Amino acid sequence: MKTKLNITELLAKRKLEVNKSNVPLPDKPIIDKPIIDKPALTLAERILAIKQARESNQANDKSEPEPVLKPLAKAIQSVNSVNSSQGMHGEVITYNKEQLEFITMAAEGKSCILIGAAGTGKTTCSQGAIKALINSGNIPALKTDGHKHLVSGAPGIIITAYTRRAVNNSRKIQSEDFKSNCITIHKLLEYAPVYYESIDPETENVKRTMRFEPTRCANNPLPSSIRTIIIEEASMVGTDLAEQLFAACAHPVQFIYIGDIQQLPPVFGRAILGFKMLELPTVELTQVYRQALESPIIRLAHRILSGNPIPVTEFPEWYVPNKLTLHPWKKKLSAEHAAMTLCAFFKGAIDKNIYDPEEDTILIPFTVGCGTIEINNNIANFLARKRAAVTYEIMAGFNKHYFSVGDKVLYDKEDAEIIAIETNHAYTGAKVQKESIHLDYWGHNPKAAEERDLGSTETLVNADMLLSSLASQSTEDRVTQASHSVTVRLLDSEIDSTVSKAAEINTLLHSYALTVHKSQGSEWRKVFVCLHQSHNTMLARELLYTGCTRAREELYVICEPESFIKGIVKQRVKGNTLLEKAEFFKGKL
Repeated sequence: MKTKLNITELLAKRKLEVNKSNVPLPDKPIIDKPIIDKPALTLAERILAIKQARESNQANDKSEPEPVLKPLAKAIQSVNSVNSSQGMHGEVITYNKEQLEFITMAAEGKSCILIGAAGTGKTTCSQGAIKALINSGNIPALKTDGHKHLVSGAPGIIITAYTRRAVNNSRKIQSEDFKSNCITIHKLLEYAPVYYESIDPETENVKRTMRFEPTRCANNPLPSSIRTIIIEEASMVGTDLAEQLFAACAHPVQFIYIGDIQQLPPVFGRAILGFKMLELPTVELTQVYRQALESPIIRLAHRILSGNPIPVTEFPEWYVPNKLTLHPWKKKLSAEHAAMTLCAFFKGAIDKNIYDPEEDTILIPFTVGCGTIEINNNIANFLARKRAAVTYEIMAGFNKHYFSVGDKVLYDKEDAEIIAIETNHAYTGAKVQKESIHLDYWGHNPKAAEERDLGSTETLVNADMLLSSLASQSTEDRVTQASHSVTVRLLDSEIDSTVSKAAEINTLLHSYALTVHKSQGSEWRKVFVCLHQSHNTMLARELLYTGCTRAREELYVICEPESFIKGIVKQRVKGNTLLEKAEFFKGKL
């Protein structure tokens, strides 16, 4: 079995070969070089042109090829070299025509797009492109220029994505010396909290606010040694974040977008992938490999994409132990009863080690009714009671929340964990219950009477602190404050952030159960997709496909037979051509 490619050694070797031939290293990325006079040539025509040039060279005493073909010949040689190499598990890699076309474009330094459904070889293809780029001799060693997260000496190729999980998926398949090049867009841009002070023109009070902003920008650009940026799960990247990334590149950069337009279109606004598909050369992978179809999850995903419904009589045929289960509801249930049944199932699954909240997730189309809110409350409460955690009732505006240290939450669209909860002495609103290990996530505390007397002592101890805090706060601040401050650790950007305003607290959501839309770009070991008849307005082929392909090792679907059929038959992303789908996939304007 062949070990992973040591990319740093390959880069150094390639530079040595170039220097031995007395050819200077390039000062500019390959995208600035002319590739061929006729860019409309097909891949087969390009390879034929190189073959003819080589034959002509041999006939003329091995003279050099025409200068215009040099970069292209180098790229094709790189592709051929990669094509004959072995993969991570010792297998011989053979690329199909579309994959070769993409790798050739990437090796030429062209910005381009690769799209394809699950199992079509996007990951293998992108790895081939990385090797071909390094073999081309046009990728310099990275100089970090003070960047906090990058490592000097690695190749100047960055693999990035919107979510930490998508980045981790890419990092797992890289060699050790290239793992540091896999980084979220937020970390690449070195997002950090920025504090602002402004004067209220009416009250003349100072108002202080905080926002997360990129520290890498036009005035503090990314290192110029970054020559290629590969954006994985590009359908998740909005135009606003993409514009920040473009602004931070003060030098020419090759952008490669990789995505799957069979997934749900974005709900947050406009996706950069849709726009770029209308601007850049796009290669679509359509061949599903036999090895991929050996996975029951991939087979199910492509059956869903086919639009051919799966009746309940076929459910047993799809069952593969510890891989895939299609579990129909035994009878019709109301949304509330279905939610209670699911909550009981997942609490039992935790005790039986069938469901691990740290590694697995639950996906549901809705938030209310048979949705994420009730299931999140049940699981968070169940886990807090198991670890004897203190639970806090937090008042934020007109909303009450219940949190404990150790809870998994989403904050500012990032995965986070609550690491501290403290009383906010600037709060002057309605009284909240005292924190307790007996307080549940619906506000019930059977030991409240026994614990009630403890509250007066805390009030006396903190009286001076409260008066000092109130004196320094504006009237507006006192109104907008929440009863507690919550410190969360953002897992993507590794930043600790403390929030105390009501509006900020209201954005905190438990993340044990997510909507399918929020799951895009992420992957978990085991995924439970839960469907109910009350979700019918949301059910569509793209939603089922997106939910099912979030599972890395095991998929467990709980559904009503007719809901599953409805989801497969109904298609949301319209269009028969790539251009039509790109227009639809740009998202809402």
